[in-house]
Amino acid sequence: MDESDFKNLKKVSIFKNFDDNRLKEFFKTFKQKKYNAGDIIFKEGSAGNTLLLLIEGEVIIEKKLDEDEKDFKQLALLSVGEFFGEMAVIDERPRTAQARACADAVLYELNHRDFFNFIREQPETGIPFLVEITKTVLRRLQNTSNELTMLFDLSKFVMEEYDSSKEFLSKAAGEIAPYLDGIWNIDAYIYNQFNEEYDLVFCMEKFKQESKISVSEKDIKTGWLNDRAYMAVFNLRNKKLGYIIFSKETELMNFEKNNLSTIFNTISSILASAMENIDYRAELALMEKLKEKKYTI
Repeated sequence: MDESDFKNLKKVSIFKNFDDNRLKEFFKTFKQKKYNAGDIIFKEGSAGNTLLLLIEGEVIIEKKLDEDEKDFKQLALLSVGEFFGEMAVIDERPRTAQARACADAVLYELNHRDFFNFIREQPETGIPFLVEITKTVLRRLQNTSNELTMLFDLSKFVMEEYDSSKEFLSKAAGEIAPYLDGIWNIDAYIYNQFNEEYDLVFCMEKFKQESKISVSEKDIKTGWLNDRAYMAVFNLRNKKLGYIIFSKETELMNFEKNNLSTIFNTISSILASAMENIDYRAELALMEKLKEKKYTI
């Protein structure tokens, strides 16, 4: 382990209670693995017995959507200091998703046998590590539960009738807030095709910002605006619909930003589909009125 790797390990939450000597001793049981961008680290359904810690690069965790493995849904984007495969190292379960390097990556790998041998031989170090893994797994499960509940409630909200996509967006944006951990401001904008500008239709301010986040037309794109604010743009088939800016009171860690990116992108997909359907129904209704008017003249 070189000095740069050791510094990265010290940033990982599961090692926060480890002193330098214990951490160095523990990592003698790890093996270094290197992957090029695009390499598959493991496939969904494959046998697994290792925990992997990301020291360099980025890794995508994804779920296959077809048997031919040509279409995948991204579940998470992992960055330096994060770990994955924890269930496999504990009970050697098959992998529940695929892991792929999206940039050249360096990983440390710990297998099931070495992990439990280390716990038996050095319980004062191994047990705290197991406790930290358990805490992380529980936190991830809690986040997943909150996200599923939010998406379920949002999906029910989508099924209601609305007079316009503007009405829908202003109500839907407010439904998201209770499921986000921490204190957030939310601003939702809808595209106005008549003046070709974006109109603010919802504003929730839970904390005071020094200045309102504003973006120019050319900068309206999905992604992080800074370490606290994310813009989720919902366009469909090159049709401009709108966007939401989520701003948190405190700065986010990389792993938090990666998790939230997936959530926000899923939200924007749901909103985009719903708004397109609402606009389509509104156009049909308008056409029917025009026909009726034509025949009554």
